[in-house]
Amino acid sequence: MNILSRFIKRLKFRRTVTSDESNNVVDGMVKARQLYKELSLRVHPDRNPDKADVAEELMKHIVENRFNYAALLNLKQEIAEKLQ
Repeated sequence: MNILSRFIKRLKFRRTVTSDESNNVVDGMVKARQLYKELSLRVHPDRNPDKADVAEELMKHIVENRFNYAALLNLKQEIAEKLQ
């Protein structure tokens, strides 16, 4: 195998790695957006008038972490505990 063919193989490998990484980031953002919408609808103070103060506090946390999927998953558990 000559030097040129090795170089071409490395370039192909690098292209596949970067495209996979970019897809993972986009998928994570899509998941975060969907979960954000779901949680914001569930926690909105107008839907929980009896626990409006708790709902407002949770809504603030949701808005602060709207791009962080892992934090939204943690908030989902907290919401289930506080609004039940």
